[in-house]
Amino acid sequence: MTEPTVEPAFVEQPATVVSIQEATVTLSTIRLNTCQQCSMKAGCGQRMLNQASSCQRSQIELPKPAHVSLTIGQEVQVAIPQSTFIRASLWVFLMPLLVMFAAAYVAQYLALSEPAIAIVGLVGLGGGLLFMRQRMKSLQAHSQWQPHLVVPNVEASVQILELR
Repeated sequence: MTEPTVEPAFVEQPATVVSIQEATVTLSTIRLNTCQQCSMKAGCGQRMLNQASSCQRSQIELPKPAHVSLTIGQEVQVAIPQSTFIRASLWVFLMPLLVMFAAAYVAQYLALSEPAIAIVGLVGLGGGLLFMRQRMKSLQAHSQWQPHLVVPNVEASVQILELR
């Protein structure tokens, strides 16, 4: 008996083709408010952040796939593997906090005053943010960290019904 193949999960975002160049395509995305479908919406901090900010359009430039023909105004999907998304989230959110706590712990170990511990912790947070920023810039060169374009197959979604 063969084992079923498991396809990797992707995080997808709808986008619209804005411009097409020889090697790249520019896409416009809008931040979606997915909180309406979530069962945790009453106590979620992300919902508060989405409500505080206006849904703004952003643009992303991706390499143009050679095997796909695109037109301006076409709806596509921008996808990134879910595992990559989770790792990037950990880098962005967890690393600065860990550096902040480590710096504050060292300051406390050195028996500094409470205001000094707080300042060292904030300096550690800033250092963690700078470290994370440099790390993410270096990782952007790797293809696994790059989002890619998914174009829905129109022909596959059309069904022909035969009446008898």
